[in-house]
Amino acid sequence: MAVCNVLLGLGPVAGVVALHAGEPTAGRTLTRYLCAVLIASALAFAASFPRLWRGALGQGLPPALALPAAAVL
Repeated sequence: MAVCNVLLGLGPVAGVVALHAGEPTAGRTLTRYLCAVLIASALAFAASFPRLWRGALGQGLPPALALPAAAVL
């Protein structure tokens, strides 16, 4: 499961790289989609394991902050 989380976390990074490499549509799509996936998985994690809310916050807060920033850019 840890490898899956790492790969999901690298997805928005790949989106930013694609955005700066001259592929704005692919970059924005990757960034927005994978940020939304990470937020949804953090919410599911918090609902499944309420005692581990700090881990869910650590998983969901960065993409929750990046998603509105990606919408503006």
